[in-house]
Amino acid sequence: MHGYMRMYWAKKILEWTPSPEIAQQIAIDLNDKYELDGRDPNGYTGIAWSIGGIHDRAWFERPIFGKIRYMNYNGCKSKFDVMKYIEMHNS
Repeated sequence: MHGYMRMYWAKKILEWTPSPEIAQQIAIDLNDKYELDGRDPNGYTGIAWSIGGIHDRAWFERPIFGKIRYMNYNGCKSKFDVMKYIEMHNS
């Protein structure tokens, strides 16, 4: 998975679950099962950065995310071609 997509994906899991602990466990389980770098330090670090803010600075506090960096779809569109990414992985 593209690194930016993993960050966005993990943050969506955080948004959709009742707690950061549950979000982190779900993200780890899915990453370990489906990603090439499953059970790799890079995967765990990406998830910890996205959900726990590891290796990142504090941001403005907001609901659900607290001081963890917020990411949204428009941010993804500014970093890479989202539709091309979807088409590439949808075939």
